[in-house]
Amino acid sequence: MHPSSCEIPATLSSAPLISALAQLSAPDTDEDAAFSALHQWLDDHLHAPHFLVLEEHSLRYRGSPLSETQLLSDQGLIEHLFKGNSTLVLNQAELVARQLNKQVQLLPPKPYAWMGCPWRDQDGRRGALIVFTTDKHRYDDDAKLLLQQVADLMRQALQGRQAKNQLKQLAQRQERVEHQLQQQEKLLSVQHRVTQLSRQLLPLNELCSQFHQLMGQLLPCENFYVSLLKRETDELEFPYMVDQFQKNQTKTRPLARGLTEYLIEKGAPLLLNAAQRRYLAETGAAEEQGQVAKSWMGAPLVIDDEVIGAVVVQDYQLENLYGDEEMQMLSYLAAHIANIIIIQQAHRSLSETQQALEGAVDERTRALQHEIAERRRIESQLRHDNLHDHLTGLPNRALLLERLDQLYAQRKRNPDFNYALIYLDLDRFKMVNDSLGHLTGDSLLMQVSARLKRCLRGSDTVARLGGDEFAVLLDSLHEAQDAMITAKRIHKMLSQPFLINNEEIYSGGSIGIAYCDDAYSNPQEILRDADVAMYQSKAKGGRQPVVFSATMREAAQKRLRLETELARAIEQDQFEIHYQPVWRLDNEHLVGFEALVRWQHPKRGLLLPGKFIEVMEETRQILELDRLVLQKACHQFAQWHEKYPRMTSLSVSVNLSSEWFSRQNSLDVINSILRESGLSPEALRLEITERSLLGQHEQASVVLKQIRRLGVRLAMDDFGTGYSSLNYLHRLPLDIVKIDRSFTSQVHTEQRARDVVLAIVHLANALNMKVNAEGIDDIRQIEVLREMGCHFGQGFQLGRPIPAEDVPNYIAGKNTKH
Repeated sequence: MHPSSCEIPATLSSAPLISALAQLSAPDTDEDAAFSALHQWLDDHLHAPHFLVLEEHSLRYRGSPLSETQLLSDQGLIEHLFKGNSTLVLNQAELVARQLNKQVQLLPPKPYAWMGCPWRDQDGRRGALIVFTTDKHRYDDDAKLLLQQVADLMRQALQGRQAKNQLKQLAQRQERVEHQLQQQEKLLSVQHRVTQLSRQLLPLNELCSQFHQLMGQLLPCENFYVSLLKRETDELEFPYMVDQFQKNQTKTRPLARGLTEYLIEKGAPLLLNAAQRRYLAETGAAEEQGQVAKSWMGAPLVIDDEVIGAVVVQDYQLENLYGDEEMQMLSYLAAHIANIIIIQQAHRSLSETQQALEGAVDERTRALQHEIAERRRIESQLRHDNLHDHLTGLPNRALLLERLDQLYAQRKRNPDFNYALIYLDLDRFKMVNDSLGHLTGDSLLMQVSARLKRCLRGSDTVARLGGDEFAVLLDSLHEAQDAMITAKRIHKMLSQPFLINNEEIYSGGSIGIAYCDDAYSNPQEILRDADVAMYQSKAKGGRQPVVFSATMREAAQKRLRLETELARAIEQDQFEIHYQPVWRLDNEHLVGFEALVRWQHPKRGLLLPGKFIEVMEETRQILELDRLVLQKACHQFAQWHEKYPRMTSLSVSVNLSSEWFSRQNSLDVINSILRESGLSPEALRLEITERSLLGQHEQASVVLKQIRRLGVRLAMDDFGTGYSSLNYLHRLPLDIVKIDRSFTSQVHTEQRARDVVLAIVHLANALNMKVNAEGIDDIRQIEVLREMGCHFGQGFQLGRPIPAEDVPNYIAGKNTKH
């Protein structure tokens, strides 16, 4: 709506208008009456026999004898108004012109003069104020301005009405929430008081009287009674009863077919209204006893799965007075009354037989004391178990955090109080577990925990955090150097061999130290920093303890960012493959390529594997990366084989990490990629390292044999850099042994290197395997390797890794190496 002044000309009588707008803005007033008053005022000042208020495309108020269908017709004036965003004044000539131009369709009775003012409120909803007449009249600019002013005032009044309604609803909602909170507090207070009373050895009728009063705080229960079943006499006993129609209360009555008996028979809580009780009476299931109540609710008293009575509340005036919540509270009370009866029966029995069975009572008392002591012992043991490691008996992470909380608070109170945390991770523990078994690993952990305890003072705390990680909390330090001295003592202790099953096992450990710091905002931060320092020690080979510094946190954060970026890189396919040519050395023919992954980092450019592979192996992201590289290489070579016939003889080699031998579906993934890409299995070479076989050579052997049966060739990569186990070569279905670049780089200058390479060649020939030398960077190396009988070679001298798009051109220019 176009902006306009909201001041009504002084010549007009504005009091009725103001009154109508005030009535419209009030949430509790009659809206239609307010609109009717506005209509009357506009009709007096504008000649507006027809008056409409629209909200979106519906009528909020209709001050017109015309039907809604006539007023809201398709392609009518209202739809025409909403197409624009300004006040529309149409007199007879304009109406006729727009109808002839088919801008609008006018249904009879047709307006003679028509004026509409649209708006949008603060929530974006559209509305409009419309006046028109079917008799001869003309609206001028003054009428237009007045309508705009009134429409603006009315829009403000409607927004005010809406805001007040919202405030009112919020207040009502808050009042309901506060009421619910008050009821909940009252319920908890009553339940607490019931529990307290249940522990007091008061007479049953007195306890029931107090229970009755407490229940009265939660629900209408003027009529309340407790009944007990006396099976030996077929009677109901009423130890407590308050009933407005039974002033002369009877203590007992014979069993009948009343509602109480029906409840005891069913053995479950019962909530009945008048109609339900009539049905029970008509079917003969139960009969009314005494005055008929309109609301009736009862819960059974149960001891050892046997119903011994009931607690009942009823009301004679109101129907449907009780519900599920009231039933739950009554059942809660019934359980406590049953417990009280048990206790009182036990006390009565003890009292009656006290002299005759004094010895038995004493024995029972001692038994109870033993049970209590045993329960306390069990509770103490449970707490101990919850706070200690089950294997070593050391405090666990939860207890360590409790101690950290205590020391952190003590440091806050006394700035001169110092403490430190040592974080320890055993070296080679996974290898011990995998190679010697979990029992040996457990024995190692127990011996480590025993040695740690011998290294510490009585006030220090040593904890096992899980797996092969331990923590030592040193308190009341006089010098910061004390923590380093203790850490070095632990490091030396771990360097000594452990004797397990008559075998010496060497482990060692990586140790990080963090000192208390006033900058810590919570005690767990020192545990985090000690962990960071431990990883720094591990990265340095675990040769000595490392003290945490702020730069380590930055490094840890950098590592975390790298992990996040790698996850995003996999998701956004930022990895690409470069291919390094592999040549046959005797005839200088190209035989294939090795697929080498590169990371096209969005900010740092092209990154080599050394920048990210280690992190991906630690986070197990390497599995997905291997799958991506294998998938891309197979699809790429399948396309090249089809497009370039001269490439059909070339193979592609892809590296696989150790994680492939621990996943269940390794074979399925490889087979699926080959099938989807269309690449022949004979064109694929999969390369594994010696290091990847450690601790899982049996499982790896099974997986590799299955892969080999597909027709895929297998290569041992970096041979000579790991354990160089002849058992691997003998037992695994390998086709190629790849000599590591550390030997190749010296083969033309060092006799020892030539001897090692020659031994590998002879060994491979004996096992019917081929040899591929990596890292050939000098032409002299080629001659030496060829003379030794090395079959294949690759390296910068023979060809650097190239992007996938350059491979076809490389092939076109270089089929042989000259």
